[in-house]
Amino acid sequence: MDDLLQDRIQEIKDMVKDNKVLLGLSGGVDSSVVAALLSKAIGKQLECIFVDNGLLRKDEAKQVLKDLKKALKIKIHFSDSEKFFLKNLKGKEDPEEKRKVIGKNFIDVFLKEAKKIKEYFQKIEKELKKIKK
Repeated sequence: MDDLLQDRIQEIKDMVKDNKVLLGLSGGVDSSVVAALLSKAIGKQLECIFVDNGLLRKDEAKQVLKDLKKALKIKIHFSDSEKFFLKNLKGKEDPEEKRKVIGKNFIDVFLKEAKKIKEYFQKIEKELKKIKK
């Protein structure tokens, strides 16, 4: 098992090199395990966006956020999107339709938050260029 894990970590390092990775977190097991694996492989090169869809247990999103920050020591941006998700799920009865709405909303929120992060770093780059002149 250790060999398999070490192989995956090396594959990630080889693929990412010195680039940054932005990962979407839902608070579930799958995305949390991916975050842990990426953190082990690339450390501070990883940033995450935790999209709180309001569908976890009461206060679970806050606890998951706290635990991931403590365990992985990575930067995690938090998006409280509960109202957005619940509004878009209102009146939906079919489980498959709900799944599709949740997936689309997650992507939409993730992309919106990623754009904010990109704009923030672009602003910092502009300021640094001014200082260097």
